[in-house]
Amino acid sequence: MSIPGILEDKLFNSGCCGILFSGGYDSEVLMRSAVKVIGASNVLSLTADTELLAGFYRERIRIVARELGIEQLFVPLDMLSIEEFVLNDDRRCYICKRELFTRLKAEAVSRGFRTIMDGTNTDDVNESRPGLVAAAETGIVHPFIEARMGKKEIADIGAFLGITGHPSDSCLATRISDGERIISEQLHLIEEMEAPLRPSVKGRFRVRTGTGRLLVNYSEIDKKLIEEYLEHLKRIAEKSGYKIQLNQLDR
Repeated sequence: MSIPGILEDKLFNSGCCGILFSGGYDSEVLMRSAVKVIGASNVLSLTADTELLAGFYRERIRIVARELGIEQLFVPLDMLSIEEFVLNDDRRCYICKRELFTRLKAEAVSRGFRTIMDGTNTDDVNESRPGLVAAAETGIVHPFIEARMGKKEIADIGAFLGITGHPSDSCLATRISDGERIISEQLHLIEEMEAPLRPSVKGRFRVRTGTGRLLVNYSEIDKKLIEEYLEHLKRIAEKSGYKIQLNQLDR
């Protein structure tokens, strides 16, 4: 197994590129592939530094960038100052991605990186992804889609590159119930709840808000871990006036 020729050609033809990286698996595979094809000096890692980015992923981003020897650019972005985003309606993701893509692309272009890529793949196209509209509007390139690659093909490349897989995740704003205003205090509470378990979970794990409660979603593979941390999670929730409710996703 190696990097497929069609993907290799697309990376090589970019000359140099900025890659949007929030610590996820797909974008890490893309970034490591780009370094292998065009060299570390021609790759820029781009991350929006917001309250929506969990500390676990912020540190993961730094580790990967150091390991690859590439420049890591964190661009401060205050999404909570944008009322359209804070309202948390069905345009939230689009508003966020539009702002994020615009800012990150401008920073990359100012440094000479004119092709901006992300790890979106063919499986993502089958889901509701408002961010894809924002990507099209701002000229973000999707090499995996252009190479007709989905999760399986990306996992094959990741295995070839020696990347250990990790559960898929999303920004902290996705934990807030639709229509409920996104505020800093809730984001910090969710981060406090998730942070101790995040390095150890093997399946999907998210803490979501609800009326008077926090819903702890987890996979069966992490059941024992959740039980070990249950009292700790309860103390954090109760400190902020919440009770917790456990929800195993794959019963």
